Amino acid sequence: MKKLLFAITLFVNIPLLAQDYKKLGDAKAAEGDFTGAAAMYEMGMEKDEECALKYFKLIYDKKIVAEFSDQLYQLILPLALKWSAEAQFYLGYMYYEGYGVPKNMDEALFWLQKSAEQGFQQAIDLQSKTNPNSSANTNPVIVAQKNPTRTLQGVKLLHIKGGTFNMGSLTSEPERLQDESQHKVTLSDFYISEYAITNEQYCRFLNATGVPSNGKANVEGYGSQTLISSGKWGVQYSGGQWQPQTGYANHPVIYVSWYGAKAFCDWAGGRLPTEAEWEYACRAGTTTPFNTGNNLTTSEANYNGNYPYNGNAVGVYLGHTQPVGSYASNAWGLYDMHGNVWEWCSDWYGSFGTAAVTNPQGANTGSYRVLRGGSWYGSAQYCRSAGRNIDTPDNSDYYFGFRMASSL
Repeated sequence: MKKLLFAITLFVNIPLLAQDYKKLGDAKAAEGDFTGAAAMYEMGMEKDEECALKYFKLIYDKKIVAEFSDQLYQLILPLALKWSAEAQFYLGYMYYEGYGVPKNMDEALFWLQKSAEQGFQQAIDLQSKTNPNSSANTNPVIVAQKNPTRTLQGVKLLHIKGGTFNMGSLTSEPERLQDESQHKVTLSDFYISEYAITNEQYCRFLNATGVPSNGKANVEGYGSQTLISSGKWGVQYSGGQWQPQTGYANHPVIYVSWYGAKAFCDWAGGRLPTEAEWEYACRAGTTTPFNTGNNLTTSEANYNGNYPYNGNAVGVYLGHTQPVGSYASNAWGLYDMHGNVWEWCSDWYGSFGTAAVTNPQGANTGSYRVLRGGSWYGSAQYCRSAGRNIDTPDNSDYYFGFRMASSL
């Protein structure tokens, strides 16, 4: 079998239309040159789903060994999320069998599930073949790992199984605030990043997209906005590029506005979590004020220990962010859901109400966006699982950060 090595630079070196690549690919396929046909289809897939489908089907039918670059994958990812069930099946099959890419069950289960959800029979058949005694919804291809992951632009996200939980706090919870009305929420499965986005990861985005030294860029749907500001413990612009402050590469990014958080997620092919998703992920099945129980100590999270929860013992105050993952994770493997930095959510701020809801998206409009989790600067009270904070989407501070989510 021939090996394909398709350089991404061909996209700019051969400025043809997608339909031209499709015609060239068809011609080569008719001649029996399947390797050449795959090369042509690949060069058109960024702009045309039919080219992608022809490419994947050729890999599937002829078992051609191709090298499908991560750079190409990141280019087509936003498009692939909208592809037909058939195209998503073939993409998943590539990862399932290791054709064109190393075997990767995380990617395989993601694309096969997307296809199966649209009712594509071959995706369902592949699941049944893997385990004939399982239904499409419980097949090992879908639940291949206890906590499957996926990676977007180098950011690892964990799969969170959906369910129903009590969002907000009981009126009896010490130090609760008035906007935390408890109500039942049902959520679908989703992914959320294991850690808050770091300075290093955010600089990679800024440099890849050419954000200038003033930190301004166009944000889809919102025009030109300030994404981020330079500052201690955060990022800086030096020598024509963005870089983390010395010694803070693995600290959570700070001084980032809601617009800056959204822009990063758009670039990476993800999104901000909803407020409901954030609290559900933070709680990890718990119903107590914190996912650690009825108290949160400064050995469990980074907050201002001079202000402990509910009369508990005073702790330490470190006075700035700590590297992500410095404290133990919650039961679902997520780190720093309490403290370190407040994390932007997608929602406009609004009152909860008490009625049961499914996959809530927050208020339809507003002046403030929601932040969750508390920070290194604040008290334990604000680190509670139900604790809410708000700010205008253009504001940023040295305790504002975020993590990324992704739908199935």
